Amino acid sequence: MAIPEPPEIDGVTAEILEAYGQISRSRQYVGMAGAPAPISPSAITEHLARYPSAICREEIDAAIFAMDDEFRRHWAEQQEKEQGKTAPKKR
Repeated sequence: MAIPEPPEIDGVTAEILEAYGQISRSRQYVGMAGAPAPISPSAITEHLARYPSAICREEIDAAIFAMDDEFRRHWAEQQEKEQGKTAPKKR
């Protein structure tokens, strides 16, 4: 069975994915469960100060926040599944 080739990624998408990866490395975690806090606009501003972009700020913000929302939603779902596995069974 042949391994399929990964899809080609255009330059804009690649730059936004790279930015998200770098910005999320400085993510804060909160609460007893260590829940991932949302990425702040200031984190994006700091990234763009270090790595300027020709992509408009509104597009970068929208993409970063959408990816972050998806990451945090997935994290919450995983926590719910894990808590369901360890919760005592009701009689």
